[in-house]
Parts: sequence; structure tokens; C-alpha cells
Amino acid sequence: MKAKKSLGQNFFINKNLGDYIINTLKDTECDSVIEIGPGMGFFTEKLSTVFKNITVIEKDTELARTLQFQFPDIKVLNEDFLNLDLDSLLNTEVSFFGSLPFNVSKPIIRKIIEDKHFTKKSFFIVQKEVAEKYIYKQPYSSLSLTTHIYADCKKIIDISPDSFRPKPNVTSSLISFTPNRKVDNKDIPILEDLINRSFKQPRKNIFNNLRGSQFEKGLNTFKTLRPAQLSLDEFIQIYKYSL
Repeated sequence: MKAKKSLGQNFFINKNLGDYIINTLKDTECDSVIEIGPGMGFFTEKLSTVFKNITVIEKDTELARTLQFQFPDIKVLNEDFLNLDLDSLLNTEVSFFGSLPFNVSKPIIRKIIEDKHFTKKSFFIVQKEVAEKYIYKQPYSSLSLTTHIYADCKKIIDISPDSFRPKPNVTSSLISFTPNRKVDNKDIPILEDLINRSFKQPRKNIFNNLRGSQFEKGLNTFKTLRPAQLSLDEFIQIYKYSL
């Protein structure tokens, strides 16, 4: 089946690396998995060796029909994951997995990690450049900081373009997200607003980015620092001192 460029389809074909990735998923300590964007079912078949209950969500109608025929014992939903109501779908703990289309990987991961059903370690294959921005280390990015509010992210392995058909122009990475919410839910929107404002002009110091805002009085000794120099704990400190 020909990949559809409009859906960002690149099908995984590397059998040995696929086996390694599926073996890594045993770390979820969970019986159920939701696979996002299964494509032609390369990983779907292998997931049955790790999980008892498998649900796959495929936006492409033609692929969804093929998957249902190929895997009659697996629940196949012909849906756009971003439009899916997880409350209506889930009644047990699950892990999430997917080799995600590059153009929608960030909103998909965001939807998962901020959801109450994100309780188990989950794994995704994404563009390497994006994967690096998720990693919580200096210099920090707004993505790594806002993600770290919800989860600890780890890069497991880089994946060559040769592992896909059609071959993408970039290297990919397998990354994991482990739930570890560090802030009360009621505080998250304002904390994220603080972080995003601070990175509005990332090359300027944080004082210039927050001047005149409600957060200015909480800057204290951080005024001369650039936002990429501040950890999540330091942003939390600014937020609390601004109350």
C-alpha cells in the first residue's frame, strides 16, 4: 500500500530493531496498550507478545479496514486520535505507543501526558530533532520544561531513515514518557503561561520577557538569566513568589 504524504505516513520496516523496540515496551508493567497510527500493522502484530489487550487508532480509513481484517481479535478504531474522547474509550490502565507522523507528534504527546489516563510509561517514535527538545537538560526549552511538569522523558535509541518506507529525510528517535506530575493541576495553566512568556524572545534575559507582567515581582535573582538557563524548580519559584 502506498503511503499518503498528506497523513505523514512512513511505515516502519526494520524487523530486528522492531523486535528490540517491542522488548523495550515490557517496561510498561501494563496489560493494555493503545497504539496510535499503526499503519500496516508492523508493530501491531508484535505488541501481542507483550500486551493482552490492544487497541489501535488509525485515521486512514483504508488502513483501518485492512487492520480489522488482519487482526480480528484487536479493537480497531478508524479515528483521528486528536479528536478522540479518552474518557469514553478507557476503563483500565493503559500504556500508549506509536510511531507518530512527524507533523502531529507534539499535539498527540501533549494530549496524552496531560490526561488523567496517563498513568503508565509510554513510548513514541518521533523526529530526532523533536525528541532532543523533550529531554529535560540545559539549555532548557519551553517544550522540555512544560513536558517535565507532567512526565520524565528519556531518549532510548536513534533510528535511521532506512528503517522506514518511504524513507524520511530525517533521523528518528524512540523516547519514553514516565508519569511524574510535579505541580498541582490548578497551578499548571499559570505556570505554563509563565514559561511560554519567558521564551517569547529566548535570547533576551527573563526580565525583558516578563517586564510589566504579573510575574515580574517574582524574578528576584533570576533577572539577568536567559530562560533556557532556568530549571522547572526555578520557574516554580518565580511563580510562587509572584502570587
